[in-house]
Amino acid sequence: MKFLNLINVALVATFTNVVKSKFIYSCTENKTIALTFDDGPFNYTQELVDYVNRQPDVKVSFFTLAQFHRPHADDSPEFQAAMKLAHDHGHQICSHTFRHKIPPETNEFKEVLTKNDDFIEKATGDRPRYFRAPKGHCDDTCQSSLEEWDYRLIQWDTDTNDWNYEKSGSFEQRVVDSIDFLKKEFEKEKSSYLILMHDTQNYTVREIAPWIIEKSGMKEKGYRFVTVAECLGDKEHMYRSGKTYGDDDIKAKSVDTNTTEPKDNLVKGDTKQNLESMALLSFKPMAILNGLCLGLLALILYFMN
Repeated sequence: MKFLNLINVALVATFTNVVKSKFIYSCTENKTIALTFDDGPFNYTQELVDYVNRQPDVKVSFFTLAQFHRPHADDSPEFQAAMKLAHDHGHQICSHTFRHKIPPETNEFKEVLTKNDDFIEKATGDRPRYFRAPKGHCDDTCQSSLEEWDYRLIQWDTDTNDWNYEKSGSFEQRVVDSIDFLKKEFEKEKSSYLILMHDTQNYTVREIAPWIIEKSGMKEKGYRFVTVAECLGDKEHMYRSGKTYGDDDIKAKSVDTNTTEPKDNLVKGDTKQNLESMALLSFKPMAILNGLCLGLLALILYFMN
């Protein structure tokens, strides 16, 4: 009986680790800032894309959905053109569900997730691997499904609350409140920041985001503005195709293909960051290995007794 109980503990540990997707709250690459924008594309997305494309060495991420605000993005060639332009300039296009909802039934969830991936692929040419749940709500069933379907489940560690202008009392005060909050966060000079915003708010596009990039002083402190995938050392896996875009990739094409130097984007930085990034990409095999080790320990304890 003791043996069976130990085996049960090992099996539970194994499958709990294997089937439950890992929430990712923060970046692993040092001195990185990932600016993320939810709920678009919308009326101000093109303006934001034009702005960030004029900023040297700035990349951002968009968590997009096909049908939320009107006009719906899947009915708007203009919104889709903004997605395509962002994608082709190296900004990351991610999924945020089809209609800002996660159905409780798994098959329906898979269906609407696939529909949004189809929409993103039609607009950009690539299918996303990165996903953020609406309002960050993803229960155990949702997490298990995303793990099975090989998505990266992204949260955040810095919330500007830019959408909540009613609490601030006005749009103008919302800008002040968000920037004041960010000033306090940036004073901490954390190793990295994964920031939540919304490109559906015109003041975010025209005031909050430009303040972060140009006036916060973070560039001067050595921070880099990168996509979510890049801040996790995972640039080559941001899309199902494995393709990457932007200036770095143009330079990479000029490298001799016969070189023996490692080309994987993860082989850079200090050892600790590399190990963290590799763990992100391979936590499923590690979970299985951990479970097997627990099972072996159970057997050893059983025979010792």
